[in-house]
Amino acid sequence: MGNPEVKGAVTSLSSMFPSEEVQKAAKMVEEKLSEKQNEMNQLKEFVANNTSLINLVQKLPDELHHDIMVPFGKAAFFPGRLIHTNEFLVLLGESYYADRTAKQTVEILKRRGKSLISKVDALKAEMQDLEALASFFDSTASEVAEDLVEIREYEEDDSTERVSQSGPVGLESPNVAEADNKVSESEDDGYARLMSRLEELEK
Repeated sequence: MGNPEVKGAVTSLSSMFPSEEVQKAAKMVEEKLSEKQNEMNQLKEFVANNTSLINLVQKLPDELHHDIMVPFGKAAFFPGRLIHTNEFLVLLGESYYADRTAKQTVEILKRRGKSLISKVDALKAEMQDLEALASFFDSTASEVAEDLVEIREYEEDDSTERVSQSGPVGLESPNVAEADNKVSESEDDGYARLMSRLEELEK
């Protein structure tokens, strides 16, 4: 039976991840992350405005009318009075409007709020993935700059024969123990050769 031989390969990270490509990829991820952050800020603003609107709609029916300052143009205001405080014209979508009570309007706004929160959660998960990717590219760029190498070890067996274990469970056959010792010695020799090669590369 042939003994498995431990072999290895030493590969420079710069050959697998060219510095220019890593920097380019890192820049693209950072730009995408910045775009998602802007989207997140906008969504959070929508959530805050929707919450404020819900609070306002809930309070309006408490009074029959409200004295307010009505905006006129971009900078002018004039005194006015808000009446019919339990009637709201609600945008349903696609330029369709409907008259709704305060309670119905609040229910619609709460559903919209849940939809916004779902979008925020989905965007958070996407941003976490981008942050992990950015961290990977940053660490890879540092390793490439330091001219690090990757070492891979593998075993090659020139025989398909297997040693079968005989006797009571828990007892090793002498052939199995001898084969294990040879594999261990072969692994030690392969590791020593790889370490020697690594030291030569570092020099």
